[in-house]
Amino acid sequence: MTSKAFPRLLALVVLSISVLPFTLTAQDKLSHVRVVRLSYVSGTVGVKRPDSTEWAQAQVNTPLQEGFEISTSAGSYAEVEFENGSTARLGESSHLSFDQLAMDADGNKLNRLRFTQGYGTFHFFPERLDVYSVKVAATTLTPDGKCEFRTDLGQDRLRVEVFIGTVQVSRGETTTKLGKDKVVEFDPGAVELAWNEKSGIDKDAWDKWNSDRDAQEQLSRRNQPVDPRGPLYGWSDLNAYGEWAYYPGFGYGWSPFAMDGWSPFSMGMWSWYSGMGYTWISSEPWGWLPYHYGNWLFDANMGWFWMPSMYWGWSPGLVSWYQGPGWIGWMPAGRMPHRVLNTVPTSVLQNGQAIGSHNLGHAPVTEGTLLNRLPVEPGTGARLPGAPLAGAAGMFSPRPGVAHAAAPSSILMGGNPQAEQAALKGHFGHEPLRLRTGSTLGGKVGVGGTAGVFRGDAFKGSGRATAPNGTSGREISRGGPVIVSHGQQGGGVPHGGGGGSMSSSSGHSSGGSMSSGHVSGGGSSSSSSSMSVGGSSGGGHSAGPSGGGGGGHH
Repeated sequence: MTSKAFPRLLALVVLSISVLPFTLTAQDKLSHVRVVRLSYVSGTVGVKRPDSTEWAQAQVNTPLQEGFEISTSAGSYAEVEFENGSTARLGESSHLSFDQLAMDADGNKLNRLRFTQGYGTFHFFPERLDVYSVKVAATTLTPDGKCEFRTDLGQDRLRVEVFIGTVQVSRGETTTKLGKDKVVEFDPGAVELAWNEKSGIDKDAWDKWNSDRDAQEQLSRRNQPVDPRGPLYGWSDLNAYGEWAYYPGFGYGWSPFAMDGWSPFSMGMWSWYSGMGYTWISSEPWGWLPYHYGNWLFDANMGWFWMPSMYWGWSPGLVSWYQGPGWIGWMPAGRMPHRVLNTVPTSVLQNGQAIGSHNLGHAPVTEGTLLNRLPVEPGTGARLPGAPLAGAAGMFSPRPGVAHAAAPSSILMGGNPQAEQAALKGHFGHEPLRLRTGSTLGGKVGVGGTAGVFRGDAFKGSGRATAPNGTSGREISRGGPVIVSHGQQGGGVPHGGGGGSMSSSSGHSSGGSMSSGHVSGGGSSSSSSSMSVGGSSGGGHSAGPSGGGGGGHH
């Protein structure tokens, strides 16, 4: 079979097993397949699925869908990132429900949230006819275009502050528009609505953390060597936790800072999602886009690197599954010379246990049997997106008297507050914070320096080199990757590239449709993206037990 024919055949197979759970419902003509991301977690954060009464301890990169709820305990915080980079951030002892995460037939996203306690900041970027709204008690907050606003809900007071744009505040028959730098307070339970509107906002520690987090995001996007194409969520993390490079013989790709011997899909957990099957939740701060889009490649001299080819649809986890005596194994789907599997005892997968160095094994691919269907029914643990949280009702209950001003101590996920402050030197400059989480790129190529937060170039002093298309960068080892210079002034790669070029077409920059077994990041009903990588990358195998999709569509 030709390399071109295989992906077409595989797409048909994947579509055949996935189309029923993800088609538009005949009743409301809406697609409910969208997936958003828990992008920041500090402290104890709980997540609850709509089909469960049990709270689980949430970890970064947990996929969230319609009907999910998240709560923060005392001294804990969370951020949710939508496909286009919009965010919802929760302060301590706060609760948020995703009453609607849908998409209409025209590709417009419908985002209806319910905020029931605490304090939170919402930064929305509506596109086309997208709908965003936050219901707080009996009041609905609806942005009028791009905006950023904060809401504080106590036992007897509701406060709304607008930082950017305009927000429509509606309660019963009463509606008003609140503009930039305006504040409104009222009793959410009062029969008669008494407004107390004023100008000017006194910002506290929570507001400053939100501003710093926004500045990090903006600086990281401007500092990117490769411009994003497709969904934006998670793209800026690639700059913070790794490097883009030209890989001779392959093209342009990205590698994370990692420990020696690291491999993809080795830190996290497999969680069972209805209609998607076993879904990878990475515990690595950058582990969203590279595990749900594109494909991983391996070179014996250059280690692992991710390429955003086939960047057109969200996948639960692009892996091929194998089985051996008492274990289940997997490896990134595609054609590559790397032939070593990540393995765990079958019970670890079935029970949804955290995977890491304490229980992860490795085996040559020749010791396993390739699976066309994963014969492991999920247990109770795998049906939760994390470890069960005992006593969650009390943990997430309202805290009377809370000042609603506390904030996380770190901007980066996994960052060190003291190191961050030293790197920032009291202000943001032209470069974002970055974090070395290991001494190599992709588990192989040494990067030098020590692990920790830093700013600027990770390879100062390295010799300069030029990639085949003229892109300048730094060659960190003879015949190895050529690190692409950062930022618009660094001669970076516009719109990405692989083998010297990248082409992309999509109906929209973000959204959540389903096409050929992938939850699409495009705003239209289908989207596509391709990258030339100097050779074909074979399709992976999808496998899942009866009644659900596999954990590795490709």
